[in-house]
Amino acid sequence: MKKGMVKGLVVAAGIALALGVGTHARGGVPADAKYLGSKMCMACHKGTNAAMVSGWAGSAHAKALWKIEEADSDHKVVADLSKAPFPKDKAAYVLGGGIKQQAFLDADLKVLPGKWVVKDSAWVPQDAVDAKKDCLGCHTTGYDPEAGTYKDLGVGCEMCHGPGSAHVSSSDKKGTIVKSSDLDPAPQAMVCGRCHSQGKSKDGRYPFAAGFHPGDDLDQFLVLTKDVPKGAMNAQYNELRNGGGKHLAAGTVCETCHDPHGGKDHMLRETGNGLCLKCHTKLEGPQHSEAALKSGQCSMCHMPSGSHVFLLPTKKG
Repeated sequence: MKKGMVKGLVVAAGIALALGVGTHARGGVPADAKYLGSKMCMACHKGTNAAMVSGWAGSAHAKALWKIEEADSDHKVVADLSKAPFPKDKAAYVLGGGIKQQAFLDADLKVLPGKWVVKDSAWVPQDAVDAKKDCLGCHTTGYDPEAGTYKDLGVGCEMCHGPGSAHVSSSDKKGTIVKSSDLDPAPQAMVCGRCHSQGKSKDGRYPFAAGFHPGDDLDQFLVLTKDVPKGAMNAQYNELRNGGGKHLAAGTVCETCHDPHGGKDHMLRETGNGLCLKCHTKLEGPQHSEAALKSGQCSMCHMPSGSHVFLLPTKKG
């Protein structure tokens, strides 16, 4: 190799390091990139991606964990704390936006012994675990389980797009952040699967993929639980990888149906049967007649209990 070429490579490497652009990228994000927080992302993207920013602010992702003192129109305590199985003043943090349920943490990030089930308007027992070990890996952004520290409460921008320091400092914006649509179907689904799954970290210490970054191979960070009950909470990725494998193989991933930046009714891009019928255009049998599809949902038969195995009816004969 010529001396001039070697010198050029050394200079280029020096510039990359000065900009915070490391040499070992994860899905486009340098391995040494740092978390800056969603407010830094919004400083630019509230102008360039206003709909995404405003949609995310009211989404279930943004409300994955928040301080009770910051309750507002987007963050509401729906539980009746006056009847809680713990002292009301112990509640410092809220787990969830209260669509299906709401749980609470104390000031030391310990889960309080009770959660509110919305459809029943009732409290049920909740294991009083240490959220730093059991919950924060998926309910905060930029979480370090060894130090017990995080950058943001809730699922923020960098949870799915990767730490943003190189993105901010580099002139090559697209080359320094993860854009899910640039990933192949399998790694794209893994970005969601890091949390929408049941499993254990490779070392067995945490019920989440400790150390995973968007663009990584999730299988190197998480051992999925086998034989989870259909429709079990946080087992969508288990089901997509196993029983729903045909959809994944065809390129149908979580974001095909769900908008991670917001939306209503499970953050679906479209409610009703329209979403299914965009792909499943050739349907046979009276159960798929126009009248039947107007009166019922595809999910009633193919996604019982919310299962993402996508069941097919058993053929007779």
